[in-house]
Amino acid sequence: MTHVKEDLPTETTPARYRLVWEGLRVADLVAVERIGGRHFRSRCSEDNRNGRVFGGQLLGQALNAAQACVPQDRTPSALQVTFMQGALLDAPIDYRIVPLQEGKRFSSVCVMASQGERGVIEAHVTFSTPIASAHHMLAAPADLPTPEHLVSLANMFTLGERYRGVDWPHYAKPCVELRVADPGQHLVGTSAQPRMAFWVRLRVPLDDLPATHAAALAYLSDYWINSAAITHHIPARDAHAAAYIASLNHSLWMHTPGRADGWLLFVCESPAMQQGRALTHARIYDSAGVLLASVAQECLFVPRQGMPAPSVSSLQETA
Repeated sequence: MTHVKEDLPTETTPARYRLVWEGLRVADLVAVERIGGRHFRSRCSEDNRNGRVFGGQLLGQALNAAQACVPQDRTPSALQVTFMQGALLDAPIDYRIVPLQEGKRFSSVCVMASQGERGVIEAHVTFSTPIASAHHMLAAPADLPTPEHLVSLANMFTLGERYRGVDWPHYAKPCVELRVADPGQHLVGTSAQPRMAFWVRLRVPLDDLPATHAAALAYLSDYWINSAAITHHIPARDAHAAAYIASLNHSLWMHTPGRADGWLLFVCESPAMQQGRALTHARIYDSAGVLLASVAQECLFVPRQGMPAPSVSSLQETA
């Protein structure tokens, strides 16, 4: 699989927009080491820009540890996580697996992640044996631009003066390419509705093991989806300075196995932001339009001291 690098900064790109893109691979970020039995450990941490480990990395590592403790003919179908405390960057993370169910069609485990006495996340993971049955899926919106017609974060400044003066690469991950479907509404302005669509792609291809792709998809499922709620009130360029934002809980349903290293479309909407908490739903499609997974995530949204309060809106449901 060949990955096009057209989004990478070039020699003519201003220095403020240049990044070192090599050195971080999602396969490494979600890997865990088996210490013994159902005990696993990670010594690799990725900063989430708040001085803590990126939540998606915790999701991917928890799923990887769980996958090693169930029958290999079963695939992950659901991951439900409570974030208890932000994981520290300078300490290893231990994952301990507790079996919950071993049935005819389903296996379930509990994953406890900790740093010493500090609890980090608790996850329940369900695995299932594929069953031949009726099926349907909600199609992706037909009017969204393809990633080839969009600009990556690293080169957002090329869209004009409105996008200059912002260190856009700081908002990007070196291991993931992201392209927002309507950057004017979300990056430098606010959206009329709490909805957002974007494409992501890993910069380095994965191996062909389904477990690797499942863990990578879990990693990506925590990336940017809360922006559907946030950019309805504050442009993404101002969000980090204006508010403290952190994931509270996360649910991922994996509908069918698929590759996580091609272009993936995230279609997101937020039904509510109230009392400092925002809920976002997301659907994840591959480039062929297959619905791979659905996500629900709640995040904390607290305005920083001295910053103006975000906008308030009451939306009517539209057909």
